[in-house]
Amino acid sequence: MTIKNKIQRVIDKWLSIALLCCLTFISIINSHAQAQVILRERFHHYNIQPQSVAEIKIELRKHSPVNKENQLFHGGTQWKLFPKFGWKIENNLCRIKEVVVYLEGEYTLPKMSNRTTSTETLKRTFDLYYDNLVDHEKGHQALWIEAGEEISRKLKSMPAHYLCEHLKRQGMAMVNDIVADYQMRNSKYDITTEHGKTQGVFIEAQ
Repeated sequence: MTIKNKIQRVIDKWLSIALLCCLTFISIINSHAQAQVILRERFHHYNIQPQSVAEIKIELRKHSPVNKENQLFHGGTQWKLFPKFGWKIENNLCRIKEVVVYLEGEYTLPKMSNRTTSTETLKRTFDLYYDNLVDHEKGHQALWIEAGEEISRKLKSMPAHYLCEHLKRQGMAMVNDIVADYQMRNSKYDITTEHGKTQGVFIEAQ
């Protein structure tokens, strides 16, 4: 074998490896894309009318409708996951198909209704607080999207069963376990961030 042929064989070998790696990477991307979650968001605002920076916190406490376990919060989001799937019968076995996971988020957030008569300092202070509050809620959103993706992947990979109703019950039990797990993760997120305080969700004393 000539040196030229040896060099060509080495090149062909590395091109094959590179192509295999590329195909593997594409496969991973496609697998992740198939686990997408359809997100629906709705925003509700309650009005506050602070006359000073110090009054922002007072107004938030006075008007916020967000109450969880007898604790008042300045904002919050109700998250709901709705997995939908069907099944098909092949070779007398039932398999889950057409998995779609919907995530609905309903935000309740404050709104300054007296902006036209407020000072620039007051508006900047509230806007910074509001943006940080939304960012905190988006952290919860990211966790629930992750939960939805896990539900989608696991439903699609469930083994076939000869009873469709049994497969459905297994699927829903698995969904409930994942939801319970992510409820705990969201609670831990709130504890870690002190309900957003470490992310800037507070009004500095003036």
